[in-house]
Amino acid sequence: MGTAAEIIFRPMQISDVEAVAEMDEICFEEDGWDEDFFLEELRDEHSDYIVGEIEGKIIACAGIKIYLDEAEGMTIAVLPEFQGRGVGKKILTEIIKIAKMRGAKSMIFEVRVSNVPALHIYQKFGFKIVGRIKRYYVTGEDALTMCAKLEDLKCKLPSEK
Repeated sequence: MGTAAEIIFRPMQISDVEAVAEMDEICFEEDGWDEDFFLEELRDEHSDYIVGEIEGKIIACAGIKIYLDEAEGMTIAVLPEFQGRGVGKKILTEIIKIAKMRGAKSMIFEVRVSNVPALHIYQKFGFKIVGRIKRYYVTGEDALTMCAKLEDLKCKLPSEK
């Protein structure tokens, strides 16, 4: 089934919530969010969530909250069978584009210490580790806080080509 080049990104809809919650549980196990959480996020005027799909199947999602000029990355999830194919980079680029369009000047993420692929992607884009939160996740694992000024990121958005 499809490659990263065939992904269609679009805003998450209420009809996507069940599939997204299932994907979140697959990707994050006990730290995954349930349907009620995603429904609340979709109702929040500060939140923007998108999904990536191939041939009608949701394979990725990402969400941010924007307060004033800062975007907080809430989640980026890619189904395991699509990881390592550039999907994470593409959906991160899409969510950065949305943050910029909504007026954000910076973006912050919390990332599992053990999530080396995600840490690598964020660092490749230009995010810097600015802190560590002890026992952030339900599992007791620490999170690294990563931050970047959006103007400094090392990705080209479609409007910047």
